[in-house]
Amino acid sequence: SSINNIDSFIGAWENVRNDGRWARHDWIVKVDADAVFFPDRLRMHIQSLRTPQGSRVYLRNINFKFQFLGALEIFTREAMQRYFDKADECQKKVGHEGGEDYYMLSCSDGIGIDHQTDFALLNDKYAATGNCNDPWVVGFHFYKKVEHWNDCYEAAKNSAKINGKDYWQWE
Repeated sequence: SSINNIDSFIGAWENVRNDGRWARHDWIVKVDADAVFFPDRLRMHIQSLRTPQGSRVYLRNINFKFQFLGALEIFTREAMQRYFDKADECQKKVGHEGGEDYYMLSCSDGIGIDHQTDFALLNDKYAATGNCNDPWVVGFHFYKKVEHWNDCYEAAKNSAKINGKDYWQWE
């Protein structure tokens, strides 16, 4: 169940750590498979946040509950390094009940990772913000059927074009 998935995600993050490619990037992004994601929009959001180089930061992504839903998790390389260095500590001190998003939020805050807030990063049906017609939102969650995912993608893309924010230079 998506309610108690912490141990699976701890294992997934350990695989990311062991792979090592994450260390060659300034930002590390985890996106759920059922989310419509626009990396070009994320790049613009990150630029507008002006996060100081070398900062340990994760991004709070939605104005709902604890302001961090797991469909779109964004960390600086330094924040990930801190998480990997302190993962054992988090596993011992942070509860394993609930979702991985609350676990990562609690862990990140507990080990001294700072945050920045951008509530335009994620529209999520869990938060009743599932509208795909926003030209600025980076990720839309959740679209489990391919047809619904494609419809959301097209709506978001068309909304950007209509609003003069045509990010798709290859078309």
